[in-house]
Amino acid sequence: MNWLLTCEHYANTVPLQYQSLFNNAKDVLDSHRGYDKYIAPLYESLKDRFDASFHYPYTRLLIEPNRSLHHRHLFSPFSIQLSKNERMDLITDYYQPYRNQVIEQIKQFNQDQTIHISVHSFTASLGNQNRTAPIGLLFDSRKKPERAIADIWKQLIRKESDAQVRFNYPYRGAADGFTTFLRKEFKEHYLGFELEVRNDCVATLSEQIISSITELRLTLS
Repeated sequence: MNWLLTCEHYANTVPLQYQSLFNNAKDVLDSHRGYDKYIAPLYESLKDRFDASFHYPYTRLLIEPNRSLHHRHLFSPFSIQLSKNERMDLITDYYQPYRNQVIEQIKQFNQDQTIHISVHSFTASLGNQNRTAPIGLLFDSRKKPERAIADIWKQLIRKESDAQVRFNYPYRGAADGFTTFLRKEFKEHYLGFELEVRNDCVATLSEQIISSITELRLTLS
């Protein structure tokens, strides 16, 4: 069994050649629209507990690495203004290299079972929705092995903390995303999870989350 960690919204960095797209947009880049706030330190603390780890080092406002090529939000309002050829360059130079290295790593695991955890953060409110639960575990509920692991993981988190843990919250685990793509690409040997932590709770819950993943790996070994 191999353990894979990724972080698609690690940073809000803009490559030099595209910085003009974001003139006067510092506030947007520094917001949750630009990246998953506070998630990078958690990712860095988890890396040593996994067999392989990858993070996307640029803002999702340039191109969204956690969306399929056909998704209407692949490009943000900042990058959609680029020409068709320039948008293709973003796919070729940024999107595909990140996703392909993850795909190649799973292939190198040589058809052994891969458990993939993609770490994210979410905002405490969105529109009129108040998100009270601090932790969400996203997975495809139609896959019994993913559901079984999620049940164990939830119990381990609750053992470490009294924080509420919800399944497929605040998003659906089977919605368009990298884990959904990888489930279709590797039907037999891949189990994918997205860990969502409310961004105002990442710092206070990191130790408990790290402990739960360490124990989860021991439990499943």
